[in-house]
Amino acid sequence: MLKYLNRAFLACMLAALLAVPAGVALWSHQETSAYYENRALAERPALTWAGLWDGSFGADFESWYSDHIPGRTTLLKADTRVQMDVLKRPVVNEIVVTEDVLLPFMDYEEQSPEEYAQQAADIAEDLQKLNAHIEAGGGSFYYVGFPEQRVYCGGWYPAFLAGHAAEYETADAAFAGALTERGVRFLDMGAVYDGLGHPAAYYPAVDHHYNYYGAYAAYRAILDALAADGWELPVLTEDDIDLVELPNPYIGSRNRKLYNLWPNTDKAVIGVQRDPVAFTRTDNGQPSEKPLFVTPAADDLPTTYNLYMGGDFAETVLETNRPDLPDVLIFGDSFTNALETLLYASFDETRILDLRHYDEMSLRDYIAAYRPDLVLCIQNDTFYYTTTGNGAVWED
Repeated sequence: MLKYLNRAFLACMLAALLAVPAGVALWSHQETSAYYENRALAERPALTWAGLWDGSFGADFESWYSDHIPGRTTLLKADTRVQMDVLKRPVVNEIVVTEDVLLPFMDYEEQSPEEYAQQAADIAEDLQKLNAHIEAGGGSFYYVGFPEQRVYCGGWYPAFLAGHAAEYETADAAFAGALTERGVRFLDMGAVYDGLGHPAAYYPAVDHHYNYYGAYAAYRAILDALAADGWELPVLTEDDIDLVELPNPYIGSRNRKLYNLWPNTDKAVIGVQRDPVAFTRTDNGQPSEKPLFVTPAADDLPTTYNLYMGGDFAETVLETNRPDLPDVLIFGDSFTNALETLLYASFDETRILDLRHYDEMSLRDYIAAYRPDLVLCIQNDTFYYTTTGNGAVWED
């Protein structure tokens, strides 16, 4: 009798093990991305002899099962709530939770000033080559550097956690000095913001980008620097633009990792031109009807930084049909997006590249092909020392 009971128990266990993946598949067959984690979900792996033999099927199946288990988001959200509100942990989901701002958790390892000096010199050599290449074609190059939110708001890190304020200061100074020594124009938006009193209003509490107030201040600083160098460009002044706060809840990249559970009153801001500069737009070579600001359909729907230009594209081209004005090429990651909605109004043609995604030709070939009058590299300082993506400025 015991033998039959054991067999029945094993049969029930096997049925349960088979039923769970089947239920997962039925529950989640349409889910392809995790909104709050901002990533694609693992796809169900195909069962092959090779995958069974080398163990890859088991690993891939585990990832798929973990991503698609029913109620996954609800469980993760509940766990986040417990860690934040019940256990009062200072770091939740790799986010440092303070009363005023959300910051990324950083490890305690630091590079030495000598290491930064050498890396800065190597990167500056490539930027010097790019600068010479642009000038040989009749253009001008400016590197526009921004503090990332973790740097700008570094004073909010608790004393018992690594904020790396001194290290960031050393790294930023080494990078700026290396470019200046090699004749590359460097516009330091951190210094600009400090000169304006280091306004807290320039960065959101819940996102790693600057907000639109910071973007507009940077736009005016860039145009002032260009004017000082002899460029005659139209400028969107305070009389030409209204900065308008949207009513929508704003989910920044930091709060997104906390399932938007951290109390947040931040609002996204857009710049409404009183006399709009008309443009036509192409994205990745295709005509696009996207506006400068892609806002939600209803006021109660959430918005993110992707509202600016509709997010990241490999290539975007804005034409204003004003041939008396110069053309500009902007390259960089998402820190360019908010600025693009302002800068385009000062030029005839604005080309925008994100080298993380654009692979049709190298940057220097692109510059040779289109011969822009002005090239702007826009980067935040946590990427100054990156040599891939938008840091790959001198590759074939």
